[in-house]
This record gives sequence, C-alpha cells and structure tokens, in this order.
Amino acid sequence: MTYVPFARKYRPRFFREVVGQEVAVRVLKNAVSLGKVSHAYLFAGPRGVGKTTIARILSKALNCLNLKEGEPCGECENCREIERGSFPDVVEMDAASNRGIDDIRALKEAVSYTPIKGKHKVYIIDEAHMLTKEAFNALLKTLEEPPPRTTFILCTTEYDKIPPTILSRCQRIIFGRLEEEKIISYLESICEKEGIDYEPKALKLIAKASEGCLRDAASLLDQASLYGDGKVTAQVIEGFLGILGEEKVREFIKLLLDSEADKALGFLNDLYKKGYNLSKFWELVEEELRNVILCKSMKDPSTLVENPKAYKEFNAYPLEALLYLENLINRGKLEAKVRTPLRAYELAVIKSLIVKEIVPLSKILTGPIPVQKEEEKPKSLEDKVKDLLSPLAFKAFKDAPKERKDGKLVVKIEETVFESFKAEFEKLKGEGVEFEVYKKKEEKKGTTTSLF
Repeated sequence: MTYVPFARKYRPRFFREVVGQEVAVRVLKNAVSLGKVSHAYLFAGPRGVGKTTIARILSKALNCLNLKEGEPCGECENCREIERGSFPDVVEMDAASNRGIDDIRALKEAVSYTPIKGKHKVYIIDEAHMLTKEAFNALLKTLEEPPPRTTFILCTTEYDKIPPTILSRCQRIIFGRLEEEKIISYLESICEKEGIDYEPKALKLIAKASEGCLRDAASLLDQASLYGDGKVTAQVIEGFLGILGEEKVREFIKLLLDSEADKALGFLNDLYKKGYNLSKFWELVEEELRNVILCKSMKDPSTLVENPKAYKEFNAYPLEALLYLENLINRGKLEAKVRTPLRAYELAVIKSLIVKEIVPLSKILTGPIPVQKEEEKPKSLEDKVKDLLSPLAFKAFKDAPKERKDGKLVVKIEETVFESFKAEFEKLKGEGVEFEVYKKKEEKKGTTTSLF
C-alpha cells in the first residue's frame, strides 16, 4: 500500500474538522446553508493554514447530494470524486505555472458552459498573486459577472500583491496563523490514531518550529516519528530539527547576563560541532529574551507570555542590562547576514562582557553621587600653632626669639609672658616645640628673628 504522509492523511474533509479558522468556517458554512454563496472569494493568509483545504470543502458543500446544515456528507458520489480530484465541475488551477493571459482566456471560455455533473462549478486558483497584470485584467469581467452557479476562489499568501480591482470584486476572508495550543492538540490526535509514543514537550517544540503552520507541524511530526523509531521525544526533536529546548536557551542567556563569555563561547561552539542550526538557535534566544523583558517590565505578563513563572530567575537582573543584551542579540542577527553566523554570534558574546557592569538608572538617580576629594596639603607649623593659640598668645609666640636644636624649635620667652599663656603653650609641646623661660633681667639685647 502506498504510504500517505500525515499532512495529506489527516487533512480536514469537513468544516467541523478544520482547526483554528473558526471565522472562515462560520462564514462559509452559513453562506451554504442560507444559499448566499458569493460568486468570488479571496482566501488570504500564511502558508499551510487551510486556505486550499477549505476551498475544497466549500466545493464539496456546493455539490453534495446529501447536504446537511451546510456540511457535505463526504459519502455521495460527488463528494468522493471531488476528494479524488476527478470531479469535472471543480477545477484547481496553479497560478504559479498557469499565470499568463492565454491560460485565463481558456478559463473564461470554459466558464461559459453549465455544470456537467454537479450543481455548481467551482474554480480554485491557488497562488493567485502570481498571475500577470494582463491575466488579472482579463479575469476582471468574469469575476464581476460570472455565469450562474459558478464560484471563483482565489487563494494567496501575499495579499498585498492582489490588484485593488480584483479585491473589490471578491469577498475577502483572512486566515490567521494557528495558536500553539491548537497545533499541539491536533498533533496529539494524530499520535493517538497512529499509536505514536510522544512527550508533550516534544509536541510543543514541533508546534513552535512550525510557526503557526498546521501543514508544517504534521510534516515535522511525520519525519520525527520516523527519525525516533516511532517515539517522539524532546531529545529526538532537538536532534532532528537542530533546535534546543527553552531551558537550555535560558541557560545560555544567563551566561551572557553574568558576563561569562568563556562558557558562552564554549556553549556556542559545541552546538556548531554537533550540527545544530545556529541561526535558528539565535532566533530562540531572541524570543526567550523578549519573554524575559516582558516578564520584567509588565505587571501581568501572562497576557503575552506563556508560563511567566519560568522567568522568575531573571528578576534579579536590571532591566537596563536586559535591554542592552537584546540590542546585542539583534545586532548579531543582522551581522550574521553578511558574515559567517558563528563568527557574528561569537562577537556578540564577547560584547556581552560589559553586561554585568551595567548599573540600573534608578540607583544612579537615587544614590549619592560620589565626589572625589582633593588631597589635603599638610599644614605648616605656623598654621598648626595659629589653630592652637589665641590671637594674643600667638602674637607673643611669634615675637619671641627662636632657634633650632636637635630637630626641635626652641622658643625663648620671658617668664611673666609664659605664665600668662602657660595653658595654651603647653599644647604646643606635642608639635615639637619647647620653651626656654627666662626672667626679665636676663633678657638679651638684640634683634628678634622669626623662623616662620
């Protein structure tokens, strides 16, 4: 038996099986039930989110022989033929390879005929933005006024490339990326049906790697189950996809915040030697750092971050350091486009050496600003004496004869003067000053000299 990949095997066959596109399903299902199906639709959104799948379900609903509340039965002859791709009134056209004006002219001629077998003719034009300008112009009139019981469905991943003249003639339905929780639930159902042993953490890694694309998620699960011999574990996913779990990414971020560049460089080079995708790893670092900053700066980060408690360990780091590191990561990502990614990321790691030195702005504004004091010059003996004596005592001291003996200053002073300021003069003995007291009759004639 031919093997059918998961992406095809578990493609939704009914509106009720569609995952994550509730708005599109409700609009189209009600349109079928009420008989208000438009002549032209534009399905726009990212790849792998269900645009072509829903277009096929709509074509079944329009031609089902046992329609019930807008849902095709999936069992009548028309439904089975549409699923096999052999129904003559449902035409799928790939605009990437049939984009010229001649292809559109052929389509216009075929449109004029009534349905051959079904109740409704449906034209599904995939990658519609690839049509040439001339082809779009040729399609305008047909889109605006198609024959009865004819519906056009244009599917595109690049909404902005569709001309306004085409947009004005279509009902537009926008398809969004799927949430991780819905992708995980979808993968769990496949694992249960296929008997695959899995770890919840592994499915979460697949959902994150698929970037909101359900088809990619199913394909990754298919490949991972083969790589892991029927077991899908986190270790298998990390080895198969070349990506790391959130815990190891946060471990790397902590090394950068602690300015442990040697360990961070070793971490990075070890991933390179093991064959991991460094660019993908750097994107995970950027994403985790975003979560860290949101948890640090928001009162209720749970609205934007899943499991904020996992980031509590980063509360001790200042926001300024986190923002600086985020800038380093972004610059490393840009530099990786013009040089070898490993070299660009190594340089970013080296620049993180100053992260630990960053001081929070709040501390700078609220804390005392250190002022460098000027070195004080040692005071002279005259200044010291002046500080210790009263003005009259200092004048008597200054007018008295003085001489140097054995490294000390000897002051010759009359007995009555000394007795008048004895208490103050005693303070000078600790400053290397001695007094030689003499009586008035012993006063020597001569000129008083000052050693100051």
